[in-house]
Amino acid sequence: MQQLQYTDKAWKIYMHTEEFDRMQCQLVLAFGPPSIVTDTAVFNYLERSYPEAHVILTEACGEIILPDLYLNSVMVTAFQFDKTIVHCAETNINNHPTSYHAGYALMQQLQQSDLYTAFLMADCTGVNGSELLAGFNKLNTQAIPVTGGLTGTRCQFSKAYVGLNQAPADGVIVAIGFYGTQLQLNQGSFVGWNEYGPVQTITTFKEI
Repeated sequence: MQQLQYTDKAWKIYMHTEEFDRMQCQLVLAFGPPSIVTDTAVFNYLERSYPEAHVILTEACGEIILPDLYLNSVMVTAFQFDKTIVHCAETNINNHPTSYHAGYALMQQLQQSDLYTAFLMADCTGVNGSELLAGFNKLNTQAIPVTGGLTGTRCQFSKAYVGLNQAPADGVIVAIGFYGTQLQLNQGSFVGWNEYGPVQTITTFKEI
């Protein structure tokens, strides 16, 4: 695996595992603000750097490389699998009457007997995530795990961008299929609140 950051029109490598070979990389995920992630120069760089990989670019609300949060860069993670095959499917919500139909169409493209898990990314402004998942799972007779999410728009809900093997555009939905039996999945979750700042005492209350 390799992780990169693009900021101030320059690329920086954050992590590079010893066995990683960019010429054997199968999947690249890039997240960033629309002003940068839609720049064709970003996609062109990734396409040249990982010529055999599916390159997926998505708008995000913030970019994290622990322990830091960035708001004006593109974060990239490139994956190389030894025994897992990756196939991707793409559609646009504008080509379907509902999000349910879009999800159904994506699963039609990915469905194979050795499909192990799938990851979905969709434009949050025009896609109903629950309906998308319901349509996708209509053909999910093997009950494979399905994960993913909707794009972040930083509270600006005019457009949201996703792209598969090209610069991102609005309305796009991408599904990534992972095939084989060697991939292992883990999950984690956290709920509740963490304390932040000093304890405060409310001394007055005003009705509105």
